[in-house]
Amino acid sequence: MAFQSSVVARKTTKQDLGAIIGMIQELADFEKMSDGPQLTVEDLARDGGFDDHGPSSPVFQSFVLELTERAVETTAASEETSTSSTIANDGDLSTRTKLIGYAIFFYSYSTWRGKSLFLEDIYVKPEHRGHGNGEVLFKAVVEHARENGCARVDFHVLGWNPAKKFYARMGAENLTETEQWEFFRLTRDKMDRLSEG
Repeated sequence: MAFQSSVVARKTTKQDLGAIIGMIQELADFEKMSDGPQLTVEDLARDGGFDDHGPSSPVFQSFVLELTERAVETTAASEETSTSSTIANDGDLSTRTKLIGYAIFFYSYSTWRGKSLFLEDIYVKPEHRGHGNGEVLFKAVVEHARENGCARVDFHVLGWNPAKKFYARMGAENLTETEQWEFFRLTRDKMDRLSEG
């Protein structure tokens, strides 16, 4: 018996949020920022429009990357090339699914180009990298942006992250190199001080 697998990027459901929280932490660990994430499943549900207590329109949108593995019967001749038939388990296909990645994004606005999409996070579990899975997820985000009239997709990448090569291969331009843009942030404590002063 072997497993035949397929990967699909799909819209996130409320049931996916627990797995996404786990992957957000995995991404933070990879980025050497383990103490960074402070969100809960409830925060994602509220801000993503998955409950009745959130904003009137979601603050973010999200896709998950879902791997489906189906048990198939193989013969000695077909084991190396293809599978011959699906094994039934009490009348049901013997399948298993798991989430292996996610992307979180939201709309932004460019005074030069108009409606844009900002990709906050894109993550594929390490054991599923290098097989085209990241490309499936990235292309799903880009297609969503195109279908919704966005002029561009913006995102940030840590300078040491090897994924920079992947993004360049996808056609992304490194604006730090070409236009000298720098990234600034005001954290909540500094926002509070600024508004009090």
